[in-house]
Amino acid sequence: MYKKVLLVNKEGKEFIGWTTDDFLPATGELIFNTAMTGFVEILSDPSYVNQIVTFTSSHIGNYGLSKEDFESEKPRVNGAIGNSFTNNPSSWRSEQPITSWLKEHKVPFSGGFDVRSITSHLRDSGSSMFAMGTGVNSTELMDLLNTSVDIVGDNSALKAGRGDYDTAFAQNKIGIIDLGTKQSIINVVENNGFETLLLNPEITADEILSLNLIGLIISNGPGDPRSLVDVVSTVKNLIGKLPLFGICLGHQILSLACDLNVSKLNFGHHGSNHPVKVSGIKKALITSQNHGFSVEFGSNKEKHSEFGEIEQYAVNLNDGSNEGISIWESNAYSVQFHPESGPGTTDGLELFNPFFKMIRKKIGS
Repeated sequence: MYKKVLLVNKEGKEFIGWTTDDFLPATGELIFNTAMTGFVEILSDPSYVNQIVTFTSSHIGNYGLSKEDFESEKPRVNGAIGNSFTNNPSSWRSEQPITSWLKEHKVPFSGGFDVRSITSHLRDSGSSMFAMGTGVNSTELMDLLNTSVDIVGDNSALKAGRGDYDTAFAQNKIGIIDLGTKQSIINVVENNGFETLLLNPEITADEILSLNLIGLIISNGPGDPRSLVDVVSTVKNLIGKLPLFGICLGHQILSLACDLNVSKLNFGHHGSNHPVKVSGIKKALITSQNHGFSVEFGSNKEKHSEFGEIEQYAVNLNDGSNEGISIWESNAYSVQFHPESGPGTTDGLELFNPFFKMIRKKIGS
């Protein structure tokens, strides 16, 4: 028997879906993702903490789940909704249905939603916090929203990483400030012949410098970068002292460390088909993205009194928003999208090359 799923925001905007299962109510920023593949990668990406993902693709999970595609060890979304979820996948790689995996980890999901209506609403009105549940009314869900963590001011990136950080054997490794690092980032770095070391986001600049790392990545992650004041301060004290590469949330943190401003986008960029123009590359890259905040960049170049010239390294070809900065005088740069390409295209992999080049120059190889 199907049960009604209610999805509602603080203003009382409602959407209805249908499920065969009961689940506890959940809250999160409601966003839409336009990817037609990569469902496992999306659901396991820590960048989606405190978000309810609306999949715009017609059928979710039709090729099932393979643990090789995990970005982290479990689903990280607060909830998932779509038109339909496949319980009987068809693929030689499939180890289990996405639906059973989500149930196993008690992550609420539901099909039967009019995803076109939801997407239109988010594009017109902007993303906002929603609550979803079965067997509850809109008033109960709205009350739950009043006590939930809003995406604005959310510092959940501090706890989105893997934990159990061990820096005993750090020398000559590439450090990753773990704000919710995707496994794909680690894979790309290690496939290029480097060892990685995940770092607690609460680590200080002096502690990082004492580790004798050969480079540092500021990882992707969830929430509001403006809430990560101590992380921004740490990165500010590292610019110019070792090669730095910021990815997604890491891009926003590097930009804040350079005294640039970050603001909330109306409905964000979520999907694997976003065209980006990157300085020095004579083609548009089709990129995978998930972010709700954007760096404000007034002109193509700005001069920083301490770090040198800051250039707008990349720009979004859909809306003109900033997609990356470069501070070559200080051996630092960043991109707003996910160059490690999981899910999405492989266009962005070459964005790691300047980082590896800086590292090889540093170690003399």
